[in-house]
Amino acid sequence: MINLLIALIVLTIVILIHEFGHFIVCKLSGVLVEEFALGFGPKIFSIKGKETEYSVRAFLIGGYVKPLGEDQEVDHPRALNKAKVHKRILMVLMGPLMNFVLAIVIMMGIGYFVGFGTNTIGKVEPTMPAYQVGIKPGDKIIELDGNRVFVWDQVSFYLAVHNMLYKDKPLEVKVLRDGQVYSFFVTPKYDPNTKSKRIGISPKISQKNFLNSVYYSIFATYAEIKETIYGVVLILSGKVSGSEVMGPVGIVKTIGQAANAGFKQNFISGLLNILWLMQLISVNLGVINLIPFPALDGSRLVFYLYEAVVGKPFNREKEALIHTIGFVLLLLLLVIVTFNDIKNIIMPGR
Repeated sequence: MINLLIALIVLTIVILIHEFGHFIVCKLSGVLVEEFALGFGPKIFSIKGKETEYSVRAFLIGGYVKPLGEDQEVDHPRALNKAKVHKRILMVLMGPLMNFVLAIVIMMGIGYFVGFGTNTIGKVEPTMPAYQVGIKPGDKIIELDGNRVFVWDQVSFYLAVHNMLYKDKPLEVKVLRDGQVYSFFVTPKYDPNTKSKRIGISPKISQKNFLNSVYYSIFATYAEIKETIYGVVLILSGKVSGSEVMGPVGIVKTIGQAANAGFKQNFISGLLNILWLMQLISVNLGVINLIPFPALDGSRLVFYLYEAVVGKPFNREKEALIHTIGFVLLLLLLVIVTFNDIKNIIMPGR
């Protein structure tokens, strides 16, 4: 029950931040917002503000801001369709941007109070491949398989991508040592303890100060945005099975497991695990919403860009129909991934 509560708090914060981005631009642009909803489905309760209804709905798997005139022409001076197109574009973009800002703020806090993994190697395990090819503590990783590296999050990501796509082929590691660049080719080795392929290196932890935390938070968030985009591309291209996509049940389970693992050590570790997952979910929500799929922010952005280029809006009725179809398809996808989550819990590994 505690795990479920923690997960709901995490998801609620991430969703509220996203919707607040849309909401605040509407308010600043003078657009009338009819409803600010957390969740979908039947209304649990609501509060009527001066002009906006604030509601909580049964299924806390999303949320929405409902501006007047979003999907149809409304003859009202404060309708969204009457707002300048650049304001509507900003309104759509601000939701995902707020998710990225939330991630940066969380990572900044983690970096400031705990430190972060730099791209400098702190330890090399003697029995692992990195040691055997000559990689040493103090080496600064600058590239992995041709990809630039700035923080340790990128090292972990590019190693995971390499293991996924190239299996038993060697990983090219470029390091900076005493002002010279050295290239090493390392074949990752399966570690039964972690159940993953590793090369046996760990990072040097940065000193805890404000400037380091700003640097870390920006590059770490940028890396995670890139990782999420890459993950979506891998799924759409069929290189990663769609069964690996996690739905609401899987997210709740993961948050609970991370919290439990951390709290078994101490309260701070549990809190850090929760915050780290929160920023990761926030980045994922921001990126996924920018996909130009009907009913997502990305599709509305496409229609507004069309209007900006052509000089007139796309047919409102057709656009509304497209978004409705997209929303139904998203609900169907949600049912499928939720079923997959439950199957993985009941029958793991199958």
